[in-house]
Amino acid sequence: MREALRLTLEMMDYDVVVSATGPEFLDRFRPEFVSCLIADLRMAGMSGLELLEAMADRDIRLPTIMISGHGDVPAAVQAMKGGVIDFLEKPYRIDALRDSVRRGIELHRASQQEESRQQLLRHRFERLTPAEREVLELTVTGLPDKAIAARLEVSLRTVQLRRASLLKKLEVESRIELVRVAQQLAPSTID
Repeated sequence: MREALRLTLEMMDYDVVVSATGPEFLDRFRPEFVSCLIADLRMAGMSGLELLEAMADRDIRLPTIMISGHGDVPAAVQAMKGGVIDFLEKPYRIDALRDSVRRGIELHRASQQEESRQQLLRHRFERLTPAEREVLELTVTGLPDKAIAARLEVSLRTVQLRRASLLKKLEVESRIELVRVAQQLAPSTID
């Protein structure tokens, strides 16, 4: 079955890596590649649901398609709760498989792009001085510059200079963009 699936996907122009077991997959998985996982609900040694749990324990976020030869509705529901993007019953239609794989890869690509963007934002944020972070935090709360200056016990000009510096470091051009970027950063990053 694995070999037939591999051949089918290769005929669709996908690069395919086959693992015989869940632990083998976990050992071979490389997060840097855009991919999706097709797992069988019932595998030797580790079920598809146990594989989902192991992936969650290792913080592996990978779009997963679960296939099964058994119409097990509770298992399908549990798989979907575990993050499966599709559940295909054998025998599955080739076009359904193709559509699921395409969607899985698109989801993983988008996820990787978002993660890269978040890393870039965090890197930019780390360049801020503690004083600039204070101005950022107070700006996000909506305080006007005069109130920020009074709260920090500095001049209005100092607040404006710090904001200009943090705008440059975060590579944004306006206060609105600044607030948007700050909201995209994890709350713990700003606090």
